[in-house]
Amino acid sequence: MRGFVLNTVRVRDEDLIVRILTSKEVLTLYRFYGARHSYINVGYHIDFIVEETPKATIKRLRNVTQLPYDFMFDLQKMLDFKSFVTLLNNHLRDVSKIDGFYYNLLKEISEKISKRDSKRLLVESYVKLLEKEGRLHKENTCFLCDTEIEGKAALARAFLPAHEKCIMSEGFEREKLDLLFNEKKTLLFDDFEINRLWKIINLGF
Repeated sequence: MRGFVLNTVRVRDEDLIVRILTSKEVLTLYRFYGARHSYINVGYHIDFIVEETPKATIKRLRNVTQLPYDFMFDLQKMLDFKSFVTLLNNHLRDVSKIDGFYYNLLKEISEKISKRDSKRLLVESYVKLLEKEGRLHKENTCFLCDTEIEGKAALARAFLPAHEKCIMSEGFEREKLDLLFNEKKTLLFDDFEINRLWKIINLGF
């Protein structure tokens, strides 16, 4: 079985509770510490076995093998990817059964990020997630005052559009947002704007 490590919690010295996203479910497993055990961290893509024990309340994580990334030694890309995975874990906090979209999204990111600017790729991926969940607001209407936005549109958490004055934030040109929301492309944004979009994402999915 394969999955992405969403979260780890240390228990009993070196043992771990590990939350893993697979293509069908989110698993919470117990991993016993051992000298020959490989290191596990948030964002890792792993191959593993789930072991059931009759008296235990939680299944065990066994035979873990880390599946290597091309960007493993690019610290900034690893940090950005880990941040995205942590946000996704919080978003899926109460989920067990799940659509394969989320696993495939992380797999797509991990395969492309070595050749892309990490924040641009993650912004585009986040828009895909919003669209999948029916939360991508493409209309040019302020979510606070429910009137049309003329000129630049500011974005709140979850990329909700608003007037600049309504949320006291600098807006983005409509042409750039249209390309992002409709074609999932960040080509028209400069690096400063990408950093602003990334900060909005980090407010929470």
